[in-house]
Amino acid sequence: MNLKLLITVLAASMLSLILQFWQPELIYIRKEISQGDTWRILTSQFVHTNWPHYLLNISSLWLFLFLFHTTVSFKLFIINLFVLALSVGVCLHLLEPTILWYAGLSGAVYGLYLIGAHTALKINDYLLGIGTAALIISKVCFDHWLGPIQDNSQLIEARIVTEAHLYGVIAGLTLIAFDEALNFVKSKLNN
Repeated sequence: MNLKLLITVLAASMLSLILQFWQPELIYIRKEISQGDTWRILTSQFVHTNWPHYLLNISSLWLFLFLFHTTVSFKLFIINLFVLALSVGVCLHLLEPTILWYAGLSGAVYGLYLIGAHTALKINDYLLGIGTAALIISKVCFDHWLGPIQDNSQLIEARIVTEAHLYGVIAGLTLIAFDEALNFVKSKLNN
């Protein structure tokens, strides 16, 4: 087991748990952001609508740890989780003016799963890499254009913001493309 990654996922879980107690001050509220509370773009990703919502998102992080503990370093996890969370928040703010409030980590988690799939493919674990990528992309596309496969709206007491999931996938694919481009340039410079 990757001890550093385990500790990092535990720390992220605990941080999100603690932040939940200040959820009203950290949740994405468009009106508050327009009045200067810009931190909500990022902090809203780490708070949830209620405790079942928290458990759904955090259990997804723990499943990620279980699946990708051999391929994802804690550094890769931290950097990508931060970039994905910020990307989802910024995209929601700039591209979805009808979304007035938001909370949850699921958009970033979908992107994180694609990063994990990419790391699995790098070590030739095609079953995990292709399987995860295909499931995530298929589910997000289906949910976004046809409606959620599993509607947890009543459980989390809010609409499932499929736009956040889509932006998480797009951000994840962008990070993967950036990583591949960087590796390509490095390989050309070393030759």
